Amino acid sequence: MLRSSLLLIASMLATHGAWAAQPATAPGQAAGAPAAAQTESQQFARARLMEMAKFLAGTEKFSVELRIGYEVVQADGQKIEFGEMRQVSVQRPDRMRVVELESGGDGNQMLLDGKRITVLNGRTGLFAQAPQPGDIDASVVYFVRDLQMRLPLAPLLMKSLPDELSRRVQRIEYVEHTDILGKPAHHIAARGANVDLQVWIADGARPVPLRIVLTYPLAVGQPQFWADFSRWNLSPGFDKAAFTFKPPANGKQIMFSVQFVPAARTQQAAESRKQGGTP
Repeated sequence: MLRSSLLLIASMLATHGAWAAQPATAPGQAAGAPAAAQTESQQFARARLMEMAKFLAGTEKFSVELRIGYEVVQADGQKIEFGEMRQVSVQRPDRMRVVELESGGDGNQMLLDGKRITVLNGRTGLFAQAPQPGDIDASVVYFVRDLQMRLPLAPLLMKSLPDELSRRVQRIEYVEHTDILGKPAHHIAARGANVDLQVWIADGARPVPLRIVLTYPLAVGQPQFWADFSRWNLSPGFDKAAFTFKPPANGKQIMFSVQFVPAARTQQAAESRKQGGTP
């Protein structure tokens, strides 16, 4: 029931890496198979999914709250669910803030201010910073791939979302039209090579996601990740302070682990040379 096992699954859920490992195929086409004709229902489902993707990618700024849950399979096969609350603020091209409250009470932040990427552990006051490589898309890829940090549902924050979904979804179905989430929504189910996706998309002029469920059928126990979205604001009035990092009173800067390891090895090699050793 350790968080180390939780974070292993969470990192799988975090970003488009699970999609990126797949060969590109057209929606409705199994890997290596010729394209198959889609039914009217499948075409409608694809249209709604792409409508959502293009809408999010084309929205220059927004804020939203997420209630997230994810399962971690224990050594004895039991699945334990952990959760967190997230507040996400996005201002393209290069500013973003994610405030996280874990189920255990710890609060953390991730910030893009246009120049730096900052991550803060609210419980300890420790924070790490790295140069921001560009816009939100480039920064998210760098954050997850190179800094090896987790960012649940990262593709939803990126302008490349339509391309990612178009290339990676292999099968898609329209499930139903429902009001179960408090407003009219399209319930859609899709499959990739490693991930099953369900998404409830608001019906209307603002096709934002209301709920997402990811299932990992190839992982032990087929764990799930889910997120409920609320308080969508598509025209927030951000001030300058919204994307400005202010270290806490007990704040102490450290390095990201991937920055520390090369530095530690360099120091070790230098010490070895001083002692006549081989680096």
